[in-house]
Amino acid sequence: MNNRRGFTLIEVLVAAAVLGITASALFGLFSKSLFNLRRIEDLHRYELGAQDVMNRVLMLSTLPAAAEAAGTLDNIGAQWTVRVTPWAPSSLGNKPAEAVLKIDVVMTWPGRASQRRLEVEALKVTKVTYSDYDLQGAIANAFPQ
Repeated sequence: MNNRRGFTLIEVLVAAAVLGITASALFGLFSKSLFNLRRIEDLHRYELGAQDVMNRVLMLSTLPAAAEAAGTLDNIGAQWTVRVTPWAPSSLGNKPAEAVLKIDVVMTWPGRASQRRLEVEALKVTKVTYSDYDLQGAIANAFPQ
């Protein structure tokens, strides 16, 4: 009887095939997780941009009764829109000197298939102006660049 020790060619080929399938699955998972990390980093960048615009608005001492302004953040390629609306009282017909205003910041940027969007909102008790007010200019001048 022959007492040969070792593996046959078929056993080696099967082991190599199993190792190859396992390695390709692991590399696929690793690639997908890196892609997801990139998406999270991008989302965080746009979230910080929206918070920056919101902080600029919240730093203003006076806001218009109702207004809308828009602009772009060139460093991340996104567009922002700020909308100021009365919250309490819900209408400013009697023109109070102070009111609670709702501030909505919408950040949009191009996605793979469609526009992506992020919304941030806040309430602020502030002095209200009823004359012409350049909200976009005030936001741009809130923090020097």
